[in-house]
Amino acid sequence: MLWALRQLSVPINYLRIRHGDTLFRSKAVYDFVLPIILTLVTCVIFWWLGISQRIFDHKDLVKQLTDLLALMIVFYMAALAAVATFDRKGIDDPLKGGDALLRARHHDTGEAIDRKLSYRQFISYLFGYLSFLSLCLYIFIIVFALAWPVFEKHFAGTRIEWYLESIADPAIFAVTFFAVWQLVITSLLGIYFLTERIQSLYEDSH
Repeated sequence: MLWALRQLSVPINYLRIRHGDTLFRSKAVYDFVLPIILTLVTCVIFWWLGISQRIFDHKDLVKQLTDLLALMIVFYMAALAAVATFDRKGIDDPLKGGDALLRARHHDTGEAIDRKLSYRQFISYLFGYLSFLSLCLYIFIIVFALAWPVFEKHFAGTRIEWYLESIADPAIFAVTFFAVWQLVITSLLGIYFLTERIQSLYEDSH
């Protein structure tokens, strides 16, 4: 069972990739710092404007978000397939500006080692993670949009209702928007690699 979970969760390895020497000059800025800042800004704006932070109160937003995710899942998977089979000189070279490292176990010895990722491997992990995240977010929103109102109604008038309204609803709002902002930031990073870094490989080879 564990081996199946490890295989299905391989796209999450993107978050384990290390690139950069300090926190604010590393990949972690795109993965965590910017999404957290944008999530906090979103929460503050909603609070300041007096807009409900119970995300399932915004049915139009939920519908638009699920419609967008349905399209993006297809785009991410197509981009992943394209990068995996892309034939261009330099795409299998290590990243410039510092190695992109992924901690993994050696197949023969079992020793934990740092793998140096090529452009192809890094971008494949990136779009693999985007595919995984968008699919999980899509399922999460659909399931919770249907089940959460029923769950809250079941505990209406009890002590648990206060915890749901004061803690659970804002937490779901924050987690959802963190995932959305991480999706946006990582997508922009992927677009940057496809439009700029891949093209520079072609120019450097001529």
